Amino acid sequence: MWLGGVAALLVMRLPMSFLLLLVVPWIILLAQTRYRSGLRAGPLAALEVCCMVTAVIAVVFHPSLLTSIGNSAVIMLAVVGFTLAVFRSADPSKTARQSLSGLYWGALLVWFIGLGEILTGIKLLPLLYPEANTVSAVSKSRWIVTATYPNYNDYGVVMTMLFTALLAKMWFDPRRGAVKLGRLFALVTCFGMILMGGSRGALLGCMCAVALLVILNVRRLHAAAMGVRAFFWGTTLVVAAGGGLWMSPYVQDHSTAERGRIMTNAVSMLMSDPIALLFGYGSLSEYQNEANARFGDVLMDPHNLLLELVLRYGIVAMILFVACWLWIAVKGFLPRRPAVDWQAAFALTVVMLLPVLGIVPSSTLRYHVTWLYLVVASCLTAQMIASRRSELGTMVAHQERVDVTPDQSG
Repeated sequence: MWLGGVAALLVMRLPMSFLLLLVVPWIILLAQTRYRSGLRAGPLAALEVCCMVTAVIAVVFHPSLLTSIGNSAVIMLAVVGFTLAVFRSADPSKTARQSLSGLYWGALLVWFIGLGEILTGIKLLPLLYPEANTVSAVSKSRWIVTATYPNYNDYGVVMTMLFTALLAKMWFDPRRGAVKLGRLFALVTCFGMILMGGSRGALLGCMCAVALLVILNVRRLHAAAMGVRAFFWGTTLVVAAGGGLWMSPYVQDHSTAERGRIMTNAVSMLMSDPIALLFGYGSLSEYQNEANARFGDVLMDPHNLLLELVLRYGIVAMILFVACWLWIAVKGFLPRRPAVDWQAAFALTVVMLLPVLGIVPSSTLRYHVTWLYLVVASCLTAQMIASRRSELGTMVAHQERVDVTPDQSG
């Protein structure tokens, strides 16, 4: 319950929310009995250990980070605490789902704030972030909202996650009457906010979420449907369509050119500094200082989740993140008959969307919820693996009993 509350506050970007993420999990670990659940999420553990080690090493090379609570070592301390609080609880699956409910309700409250901005015409952006470069666009349009976020791209990512949750609820936990109408209203208005904000990445994320949830739902109902061949051709079609869209004028504009320049400059910085390539810069602010010293006062926010992982934690951490993502995809998302409810479908789909959503905001990891989704999805995947092993063991034991039972017919 407490972890769910912290997750909701993080999504809403309320003051002190990160401090609560840093403190609350460790208080829970100290105050309650710690259990050995037997769940194993090796790829997640390897990723977090690597990030913690490289973050500490980065602090050694950049001592100025010691004065900042936003350095990567402190962030990983919070993430490790959250992970242990989930996996060492009496019921990790239940704790993971409570955290996921917090992420859902936090996103729903952000949507409600955005809806209030549309209805009243009062925008929070000029009050919360008066220096943001999106203030003018948001202030001029009644329909472009950001709630508690600094720009509509970041807000669009939250709405994409909420869109995914609402669709998962409608398909995996169907209801009737007012509840169904309420979900449909939230889904349509959420998608409308993304359209009005003009975030192409968030819009693509919504379309991918629909496709991924269709796959999960069909495979849940019909285990023989959408096998390896269908997945291969479907992936080929998506890649071809994505390549065509990428080359279109709709995508290839000034914003895309800026992102390409940032990527080129950041990679050149990393290649010229082996220590930074291996261990990262320790924080995004330290990277920004290095970039400003080298390229002047130009936009250098990563705008790419994988690049940001390298900048914060080094290239090994990025490789381990990809390995963890693939593990969740293969063991959690792709099994023949995935044992998923709406919460598992929500978590798995959001994690599958991270490569798409990770290129939308200027920085994905600064909101910390990416780590929470990864931990929750890893826990649910580990639970699915354990359940399948238990079922297989039961079947084998039953077959052995059948084989040794003497024939009584004669």
